[in-house]
Amino acid sequence: MAGLKKAKGYDNYVVNICPNNTEGEVITLGGLDIQLPKVPSKKEILFNGRELHMQMWQRLSVPEELQRIRSMDEWYEMPSEFKKRFSTYIQEEFKRRREGIWFYNNGEPVYITGRHYMMLQWSKMDIGYPSYLEFQRRLFIHFSACESDPRSVGQMYTKCRRSGYTNISASILVDEGTQVKEKLLGIQSKTGKDAQENIFMKKVVPMFQSYPFFFKPIQDGTTNPRMELAFREPSKRITKKNKTSNKGEALNTIINWKNTTNNAYDGEKLHLLYLDESGKWERPTDIREAWRIQRTCLIVGRKIIGKCLMGSTVNPMDKGGKQYKELWRDSDPEDRNANGRTKTGLYRLFIPAYESLEGFFDRHGNPIVDNPEKPVQTIDGDYVDIGAKTYLKNERDALKGDARELNEFIRQFPFTVDEAMRDSIEGSTFNIGKIYEQVEHNQELYPNPVVQGNFSWKEGVSDKEVIFSPNAKGRWRLSWMPKPENRNKHVIKYGKKYPANEHIGVGGVDSYDLDSTTDNRGSKGACHLYNKFSMSAPPNMFVAEYASRPPLARIFYEDVLMAAVFYGYPLLIENNKYGIVRYFESRGYEEYVMGRPEHLKSPNAASNTKTRGIPSNSVDVIQAHAQAIEAYVEEHVGINENTGEMGNMYFDRTLDDWIGYKIDNRTKYDLTISSGLALLGAQKFKQKKKESAFDDKTFFRRYKEEIRR
Repeated sequence: MAGLKKAKGYDNYVVNICPNNTEGEVITLGGLDIQLPKVPSKKEILFNGRELHMQMWQRLSVPEELQRIRSMDEWYEMPSEFKKRFSTYIQEEFKRRREGIWFYNNGEPVYITGRHYMMLQWSKMDIGYPSYLEFQRRLFIHFSACESDPRSVGQMYTKCRRSGYTNISASILVDEGTQVKEKLLGIQSKTGKDAQENIFMKKVVPMFQSYPFFFKPIQDGTTNPRMELAFREPSKRITKKNKTSNKGEALNTIINWKNTTNNAYDGEKLHLLYLDESGKWERPTDIREAWRIQRTCLIVGRKIIGKCLMGSTVNPMDKGGKQYKELWRDSDPEDRNANGRTKTGLYRLFIPAYESLEGFFDRHGNPIVDNPEKPVQTIDGDYVDIGAKTYLKNERDALKGDARELNEFIRQFPFTVDEAMRDSIEGSTFNIGKIYEQVEHNQELYPNPVVQGNFSWKEGVSDKEVIFSPNAKGRWRLSWMPKPENRNKHVIKYGKKYPANEHIGVGGVDSYDLDSTTDNRGSKGACHLYNKFSMSAPPNMFVAEYASRPPLARIFYEDVLMAAVFYGYPLLIENNKYGIVRYFESRGYEEYVMGRPEHLKSPNAASNTKTRGIPSNSVDVIQAHAQAIEAYVEEHVGINENTGEMGNMYFDRTLDDWIGYKIDNRTKYDLTISSGLALLGAQKFKQKKKESAFDDKTFFRRYKEEIRR
């Protein structure tokens, strides 16, 4: 049977999806290693006798005599000779439904799952029977792995517009619902109306109606149901003349939809759940909270009893996108708990828009990504001479003068997950258009200028020399380091250590004091180191980034201290949480902590205490903090309109934090706080000379009075 297996050359388990337990090629989708069935002999592969260019998916012909039969009742009434003649055909279709099929596609043997076969061969849609598309094959294979893996609760697919995921999910619902006994299959969308009309009535019901008689179980209700597809024995009065409908046993399975509420299926056992457009669920229905409840309908104790299909484009962060993004973050199959599950139980998958863009598939269903050498005929019969990637880039270039429209187009047709998760520009604190220019530039950089790692005391001896060691799981990310002779540089004055490179750079720190929180999801400690304008180092550049929450606060304090010592930079620290300042003082590094900058001191002298650091709850400081980042983004992020040069801000986590930042709700934006503090610490303001409070006449009058005395 399909399931987890050890495969040669793989350290971790792979998910085998072959119903017959054969072991073929291993592919990776969304970070999940999936083993396909073994390639069968040539004679068992469809279209093996065709010429190469004619090898492509085509719906298999259906015997005309069978097309006339509408129900199992009619089948049972046919002569035995008729039934014997077509029984083999029907049995073969059940086998293909269960095991999937292989077919030759332009000379390559291609495997599609049984569910994919059922969609292509038997699920008629408003456009007719669908075409074979390679990216949809990957979607079906990935979902098959989610079904086969006992650790998975289902699939989470982040998509571009018009990728056909609703049709895929509807076909899976119908395929599964017409096979299993005494199960409940559910549907929810961003509204109850969408679930009912756009999915259940326009997709699920017509697909079921298009099935051949031998795949249709006994059905109760009307021929065009609005609330549920019920595969149970119809209610009827018991009489001597009653005949048993369809001559078979009812499945007692139901496919239905529910209104969009967090607890729609609470208390029920679900076998399959489709959550449509889950990146667009707006409050009061929160997709993260809804999933927290709905997943309990798919799990009993430690056993997963049902699977979920979740797919969506992503709304702006304040319209449901934020909660979806959090689910995505917690659905990484490469990040599992001790039970082998992701935090959500889901396995995520993303396919770029240029691999799933309508109109850019050749006759074999393969995506036309790059520009072809000569025009290529598409699956629709047209010819294209450019690839989908070029087409989408051309559309982007045409919108460069309109940041809002460009941003929306990129969100709808993303090349990367980060693009899919982009926020709307409207209502943003900073210039998101320029930030996204920088993000896109960073993604194309090779090699990546950012190195991940940790600082430590050389040979474990504290207060001597700090070194940096690259580590893929390190807490620090660096884009520049001082020359060896400038590292660990300090001076001793009055018996105290002072950072010796404060003319080059400065740091900003957003700290925390508690070692843990009740939900283990507290704010992270954040720190940035920033190069000011100087001739000694790359100017106006963030050179180090930290965002982590070690189990003990003092680990965070020591991480920050070592970075400050290594770079020789002073730090401007948010002093509402004073633990880190006390830590620096106890270690003899208090002069590495800046006082409140002169230009941010209150006119009221009484409020300017000697406490080092800067308070974050002052209205003036909050405004100055945001203005500092705003100015930096305009001048040093994205393309500079005056010079045409690209900025050198390489920390994508910080850029992402800036995108979502809201000045009236700053709590969760640790990286924004620390980066802004670094910029405030780097600012220099000349003290204005106090204007004289007297005029020349007053001066001379006082002078004469002094002479007389």
